Amino acid sequence: MKQAWKWTLSLLFMPAALMAQSTDVNELPPLDELGEGKFMGYTGGLYPEGRNIMPAGFFIEAVNISRSIQPLNKQGSPDPNGQIGVVAIGASTVAMFGDALGKMIYDVPGIRPEIVYVNGGIGGQDLNKIHDPMARYWLEVDKRVQLAGLTNEQVQVAWMQEDDLRNTTAKFPDRADMLADAFTYAAQQLKIRYPNLQLLYFTGRHTTEYMPADAKVKHMEPRAYLNGWGTKFVIERQINGDPELSFKGPDAKAPLLLWGPYFWTQGEKPRADGYTFTKDLVNADGVHPNASGEVKVARDILDFWQQDPVSVQWLTGGEAVADEPSSGFLVKYLNDVLAEIPHSRLSGDVLLLLLKDAEVRMKSSANGQDGYISFPRLDDGMYTWVLVDQGDFIQRGDFLIKDGQRVFRKEESPEKDTSVDEVRDDRSAYVSKNDVPEDQPAWFLNGSNKLPKLIRLLGGDKWAKAVFTTPDGEVVLVVEDVLHKHTRVNDILPPGNYILKFYDENGDQINVDREIPEYLRLK
Repeated sequence: MKQAWKWTLSLLFMPAALMAQSTDVNELPPLDELGEGKFMGYTGGLYPEGRNIMPAGFFIEAVNISRSIQPLNKQGSPDPNGQIGVVAIGASTVAMFGDALGKMIYDVPGIRPEIVYVNGGIGGQDLNKIHDPMARYWLEVDKRVQLAGLTNEQVQVAWMQEDDLRNTTAKFPDRADMLADAFTYAAQQLKIRYPNLQLLYFTGRHTTEYMPADAKVKHMEPRAYLNGWGTKFVIERQINGDPELSFKGPDAKAPLLLWGPYFWTQGEKPRADGYTFTKDLVNADGVHPNASGEVKVARDILDFWQQDPVSVQWLTGGEAVADEPSSGFLVKYLNDVLAEIPHSRLSGDVLLLLLKDAEVRMKSSANGQDGYISFPRLDDGMYTWVLVDQGDFIQRGDFLIKDGQRVFRKEESPEKDTSVDEVRDDRSAYVSKNDVPEDQPAWFLNGSNKLPKLIRLLGGDKWAKAVFTTPDGEVVLVVEDVLHKHTRVNDILPPGNYILKFYDENGDQINVDREIPEYLRLK
């Protein structure tokens, strides 16, 4: 297995000279697959040093900023009765994806009721046109913001997908540098227009490999591919402290920039992380999505926002994540943890394979000391995952997907790993983690059974007491032996902010402060 992995990596990280200046997407490596490898002398990865996750310090900044997003009144001041504006910025593809996003975002489980989404996508509006703050584009977007009941002062999150369609150079790194400059200016202008804008998501473009041969050159590959490099460059400038992209304090010139998610693929070929964008999702021009493509991309964005530890903070007011890296490497399906492997057991990089019906469906690699690898949304069926490092470590597990959700065996804790040899293809032996009979233990918060996570946080299946207090210290709910009871907190307590603490059988507090926010919000 280890030798086969080395052979796979040698193919993945082929010399840059073989990939230079090509218009053949098969010779253009996706950023997230390239990792520490080089493309024409430049290191890959979505973030610096070939990584696909943020540097630790920048991650902490991003989490804190996302946590700080709160309802604002029309003047932009904090107000529990205010709103959180989310705006999509871009041209025709954003208009189309954004329309589907607007129809789906309010169905996200647990979405904060204060969120108001505005589709600011307008056909034909490339970077050159939106750079003018007095352009007709902005007159229309301002109108849409107002019709949604918002002011510009209430907009705190934006997603942008854009390109320069006048400058058609396809040279690298020239085009990526040019786009990074343009994205810098766009981010600055957005911060001026929306003074409380905190987060700006970039996704890069989808592949335009499906365009007819006689189509306009402005959209043709490798321009869509290089859009991703331009995005990478501008995000790295901010991480490296570019003063033109300062995002902290009253004199901030830009919001915090981040990926959310990365879209480009080598045509029909699935990326190593399983992501696909196929020809049947676009119209005949090979650029604009059809109805299926609109829905898929909206789903891709929402899936990312729901499982990304930064984004979930503003989207649902989700539980806080640790300010420091986990003590273990996580294998995840969306937000569900399939396994947590101590960093001390892993040597070098890790390779994660996903198999279905004995066929490898995706593969993804990462540094063993990084946080996690997460599987994207999967079709229904039984899956097996295998993780190996560059030493002798190997671990396997299996899980079942039904209606897009992970389910687990009745006789197992949802966090227990199962060896491949123990897999039984007995679908009746599984139940949904949210489908728990009243006589079985459960811990429901805001519509979701959090018992598996609670067991992990409290250090195993043991006696523990949960105590809810109001912010002023009044005890309003005590649940003894919480891990062995069926508790639906929202049926007991009214909506609002609470302080949640856990205590052991000796009355000593169990320290889980880094995993649970200071104020737990019940919806």
